[in-house]
Amino acid sequence: MEQKKPAVPAAGMTRRGLLLGAGGLGAAAAWTVAGPLASAQAAAPTTPAAVITEAKSYNGNSLSQMNAIWSSKYDTSGDWCAIFVSWCLRGTGTGFSPSSKSFYALCTPVSAANVRQGDIVWYYGAGHIGLVRSHSDGLIRTVEGNAGANKTPFTSMVKEYDNPWDSAVKYARPRY
Repeated sequence: MEQKKPAVPAAGMTRRGLLLGAGGLGAAAAWTVAGPLASAQAAAPTTPAAVITEAKSYNGNSLSQMNAIWSSKYDTSGDWCAIFVSWCLRGTGTGFSPSSKSFYALCTPVSAANVRQGDIVWYYGAGHIGLVRSHSDGLIRTVEGNAGANKTPFTSMVKEYDNPWDSAVKYARPRY
């Protein structure tokens, strides 16, 4: 019976180099496949600052990009602005709602004078919801899913505003 000879690495390659290279390729391939889903596996934000940092990290993302990030619980069969807010607040104990009006009901109402980072803004006339980034100098800055350019809502992207784009708004505080 003929004995097989061990495989010999290509010229200039060592067995260790081949093994390390394969490991590096595996890690790169796993990252490429995981892509944006890594955010879904990261720890859920639990503080107002962490919620807003996460929400702002999605600025400019389209609905299809957000669908690749959030889990199947956060599908877009409802108002994706509310689903975006639910996703960002997933670690707070506030709850989930695919409806902007129902999500507002999960929170404690606050006045515009008392609004702070991490609160929600509900455009009750338009049926839209977003997150308050900050409140200073008379401006209430927001980040919203399913928002658009030139103060036009509902163009399927995440966008930051320097003031609410409509005057028919209410504010509420999620559970932190």
